[in-house]
Amino acid sequence: MITGEMTILSVIEQYPETRRVFDAYGAQCESCLCCTYLFETLAEVARRHGFALDRLLADLNRAAGL
Repeated sequence: MITGEMTILSVIEQYPETRRVFDAYGAQCESCLCCTYLFETLAEVARRHGFALDRLLADLNRAAGL
């Protein structure tokens, strides 16, 4: 299960299929999340950009098939 304490890097390493979710969220804030925030936790990135953490986690877990 993907949690808010995980970094973007750890999520992509374990679940490469989540990259499209990060790309979609990055498009909302005109930033490449994978390039800019690779070592930050999902909770940090969500807080920084005003994303709903629960929705981001749900989208990532769904993409990962979890």
